[in-house]
Amino acid sequence: MNNYKMFFVFLFSISLAMLAHGQEFSSAWLEIDQQEQTQVMNFGEEFKDFMAVARSEMWFVKEGVRYAESEGFQAWTPDIDDAAMSPGSRWYAINRDRTLVLFIIGNQPITDGIRIINTHIDSPRIEFKTIPLRDRNGAVTIDTQVHGGIKNYQWVNIPLGIIGRVDKTDGSTVWVEIGLNDEDPILMITDLAPHVDADYRSRTQRDVIATEELEPIIGSLPVTEGSGFDMPSDRLLAILDDEYGINSEDLLSADLQIIPVTRPRDVGLDRALVAAYGQDDRSTAYVSLRAIADVGRPEQTVFAYAVNNEETNSWNTGVNSEWFNTLIAELIATTSGSFSDLDLRRTYAQTKVLVSDTTTALNPIFPSPQNQMLTSRLGYGLVVKEYGAGREANSEYFAYIRGVFDDANIKWQTHSYDSGYGGGTIAAWFTGQNMDVIDVGIGVVSMHSPYELSSKIDLWELYGGFKAFYEAE
Repeated sequence: MNNYKMFFVFLFSISLAMLAHGQEFSSAWLEIDQQEQTQVMNFGEEFKDFMAVARSEMWFVKEGVRYAESEGFQAWTPDIDDAAMSPGSRWYAINRDRTLVLFIIGNQPITDGIRIINTHIDSPRIEFKTIPLRDRNGAVTIDTQVHGGIKNYQWVNIPLGIIGRVDKTDGSTVWVEIGLNDEDPILMITDLAPHVDADYRSRTQRDVIATEELEPIIGSLPVTEGSGFDMPSDRLLAILDDEYGINSEDLLSADLQIIPVTRPRDVGLDRALVAAYGQDDRSTAYVSLRAIADVGRPEQTVFAYAVNNEETNSWNTGVNSEWFNTLIAELIATTSGSFSDLDLRRTYAQTKVLVSDTTTALNPIFPSPQNQMLTSRLGYGLVVKEYGAGREANSEYFAYIRGVFDDANIKWQTHSYDSGYGGGTIAAWFTGQNMDVIDVGIGVVSMHSPYELSSKIDLWELYGGFKAFYEAE
């Protein structure tokens, strides 16, 4: 084949790839004017403010409820009267402080189908073990375990904090937050200096820091004679008792997480990107709250459903829990005056779902692991994910979603993986309930690290796509 033929074959392959993305393969920034760019930037500022507080699923629920109530949503209980459930009425429900649903009643009966945007609000992190304090060579460290897939070495030599709750046998709960305020102390996992690490340099990347070596320093003051403490860890327990009323036995029933405390920041002199911990997946969850809050009186009842434990196993606050089924059953019973299992099944058969999570955008420095023609890019709009192997939408539902996004002038792209690569999705639960489901989200660089990177305009386009989905007929 001569050079000219090779060139035209190359151009043809590029054109096919662009068509596969559904739209021109170009940056979404090029599609907006100065007024909309200001909106994008303002949305980014509000996103950073939320993410600075929502450092875990429990803190997301707290901040989400605060936001929901400011937007006119009321707490749902099963004894709400039918008269209060008028079209346009706004409600929220919570499952064990770790799952949050916002919903707006639509014009049509719930049994005619609903619309759901599902996200997850847990992120990869480090957690306390049940008996966590260790006295080690003049320091006190925390023995930890890992939640979700992380690269251990990324958690070394960065400022860390503690966030979570401790539940006591008297029924009380102690909420803990350390390291998020400037005056707070922080924790840190230490590393070896290059002067003394020769014996460790043969470790592979995955084992540079072993999981059992992820032990942050929480104290170092020595025990003096007459202090009343046998070990430095005893002093730490005394501090926890003085400041929080927590004793060593209470740590057995604690949900304490060790998280990065770096604040969300703009990246680049043009401020187009955002770095923040927990963007997988509290970023799309935040956007779902913003989108549903800006919906008035929808045709179908709409839900922003944020679940826990996607990074591990579902448990009773995750997507596999029967809690959501129970909520929908309660809504059907309240609004129609009766309920049967057949009502629920028929409702789900007419339900449309966007399962939203982040995906691995093309890394500008390390592009080679991914197929550049199939991989999402920062700044190119929201992402429709086609993962293959039984993990993608039916063609007719994809066509419907294309129409919704295109009619609303939403900039979108697609993402899929070559063989041997890829992430998971919790869409299977919804498809198992006979709903129409597709995976969407945004691209993120440095995913599962303590400081993930996204584009402000992708967040903005996702917001527009979510709102169009809620309001579509």
